[in-house]
Amino acid sequence: MKTYNFKAFVYVAREGNLTRAAKRLFLTQSALSLQIKKLQEQLNLVLFERTPHGMRLTEAGQRLLPAAERALQAENDFSNEAAGLDNAVSGRLRLGTILDPEFLRLGDYLSLLTKRHPALMLELTHGMSGTVAELVKNDQLDVAFTLGPPDLADLSDKYHLIKLREFSYRVIAPLGWRSRVEGMNWEELAKLPWIGTPPNSVHHQLLSKKFASIDARQNIVASVDLEQSMMNLVLSGVGLSLARHSNALDASHAHGVVIADKVSLDAGLCFICRKDCHSNPSIEAAMTAVEDVWLNNK
Repeated sequence: MKTYNFKAFVYVAREGNLTRAAKRLFLTQSALSLQIKKLQEQLNLVLFERTPHGMRLTEAGQRLLPAAERALQAENDFSNEAAGLDNAVSGRLRLGTILDPEFLRLGDYLSLLTKRHPALMLELTHGMSGTVAELVKNDQLDVAFTLGPPDLADLSDKYHLIKLREFSYRVIAPLGWRSRVEGMNWEELAKLPWIGTPPNSVHHQLLSKKFASIDARQNIVASVDLEQSMMNLVLSGVGLSLARHSNALDASHAHGVVIADKVSLDAGLCFICRKDCHSNPSIEAAMTAVEDVWLNNK
């Protein structure tokens, strides 16, 4: 019985949908459907039943799912153990990045990682914090830098993580808006025009939580998904935005951007991988290197 058939079974069971499972496995829907069909024929069992919303496990499928998951984990453990017999870490490492390289110390990190493990091939994907975290969750990235509230509680429940630093966001406003934001609290600022961000950005997550806590509605007049675009819209006089404290100060000195003086939001930067994958040699190497750059000053 082929391991890839077990994998097909497990992914369809987790997703409850052939299309989503096929996307995660980088297969066509027809190829994945054929693997499920072959597995059912080999077992002489029906593992799924179709519903208007997708695929649902039968009773037999529910009973076999834990065993299939154990089989996949055993294969992963075997591969990791075999790789550990060779000191050289090799293969592909899919790394998610966010924000700018300087903030992540990305140059130092990649330099150390490639120096230690020259056989490791790095593939970098840049995106918003929530996007890269979701890609790690879906096994489309191995590791990623991401952001969250300062305690990182939501992320620590889902991922194995290393906390790298805390920092603060400030609210910035266009030149000439000092009288509109100076001395204002969150409730008063909510009524002014805001530049919004997509739900999977940390800006959206932090602001949504803050405004919900005071029962205020944010007045969003434009939405963008890049920090530089947000800054450009502020400079153009469109509205308010969050900016990392250092960026807010730079923009204030260079362009006269106004910083709201009574409010700020704290956040945390961390490095994540899936909890069931942190013992993988390449992922372990990635986690060790980021810890050395950020926490051990190597």
